[in-house]
Amino acid sequence: MSLAAAMAFGLAPKKATAELHKRFKEILKRDGLSPWEIAYLRGKIEKWPPGYAEQWAAGYAEGRAAVRAEGILSALEARGIAVPANVRERIASCTDLDALALWLDRSLTVTTADDLFGEGAEAPPE
Repeated sequence: MSLAAAMAFGLAPKKATAELHKRFKEILKRDGLSPWEIAYLRGKIEKWPPGYAEQWAAGYAEGRAAVRAEGILSALEARGIAVPANVRERIASCTDLDALALWLDRSLTVTTADDLFGEGAEAPPE
């Protein structure tokens, strides 16, 4: 985001610059923006109606989860690993992006589909 964009959000130039530096440092510590942050920024820039940003973010996160789940299943199938229906359902219904990322990494090395869910791989209860 540019200084002009930050100022468009109503921040004074010095405060906008300080806020941008703070936000960029936070983003660099993470793996990018969350779906909610992306929706908030897009909503501000594109002047979305109230409530639309939340709907957009939920759909965006759902789409990311679905893509990761498809990647896990594709990797297992490409490696010739049988995927029982209960494992397929667990993967497809998971919405925890961190758990799905871990399972995707594991899908490249496990010897059975059940091995995806080893210690530390469990998604927190929803």
